[in-house]
Amino acid sequence: MPQIRAFRNGLCWVLTASALLIASACLFHGPIETAWGGVQQPVVPELDVKSKYSHILVTRQNSTRTLWFVRDNGEEVVESRVDLERPDDLLVEYTRYMFLSYLFRPNPEKVLIVGLGGGSMVHFLQRHDPKVKVDVVEIDPMIANIADRYFGVRTGRNVNINVTDGFEYLTSTDAKYDVIYLDAFLRPSSGTDRTGVPLHLKTLKFYGEVRKRLNPDGVVVFNLNPHLSVREDIQTIKEAFPNTYVFRLTGYDGYVVVASTAESAVSAKTISAEAARIDARFHAPFSFRKMAGRLAP
Repeated sequence: MPQIRAFRNGLCWVLTASALLIASACLFHGPIETAWGGVQQPVVPELDVKSKYSHILVTRQNSTRTLWFVRDNGEEVVESRVDLERPDDLLVEYTRYMFLSYLFRPNPEKVLIVGLGGGSMVHFLQRHDPKVKVDVVEIDPMIANIADRYFGVRTGRNVNINVTDGFEYLTSTDAKYDVIYLDAFLRPSSGTDRTGVPLHLKTLKFYGEVRKRLNPDGVVVFNLNPHLSVREDIQTIKEAFPNTYVFRLTGYDGYVVVASTAESAVSAKTISAEAARIDARFHAPFSFRKMAGRLAP
């Protein structure tokens, strides 16, 4: 899922992929010493290809590999960032918030991710909840190949990657899920909003199909990039599901929305307590309780 800014160690980089490459070429003729004594290598371009759906770049710096989407106006946005030595760390902020799903469905048995990217969410699930069955839907076969070759994410064990359109999959499958993560973005066009979300994936009709694929008390999680009509998108989600919980990200003006089919709402106090339990369970390199504190009133 594209992010206009990239995040690393809580700091916001406003450099695009090209700017990083130029800076590396002009300023660094070799490894440089970092403030903490490590060696920070220059950014290395590894792939520049175009598919039917996107212009895709892959770069690497030290053990961190980044997947970029290049828009028609030349703007480059981060789609995924993975530390190959610690792939479950979730370096891009919104991916951490997506797993606030565990505050509402702490023991999922089967989940669906719509939009693969570099597969950082798959890595997290394999590390922290290895028993859960993970289905993934990705429309772009080239992205699926890149996730396999460069990010180590592929079908196997409890993961099944389907190369197909998310809408077609959800309207044709008989599968049921405890959690569905909606993170599908394409190159912005007349068929998408300005962030690249396909318009047919943000309608009441589509959300009705999503509800049919959820088990009782199931949840669906939305990644919403900032744009002029984001409030309207949130309102549509609220109309489609009995209970919704809106979390505002800290690094940029975006949201993660958790929508539940449960009839009873969960209080902010209960959400905070559950977040503390998930922190103790996962021991992730970030705080679920802190993220839960970003719940909008």
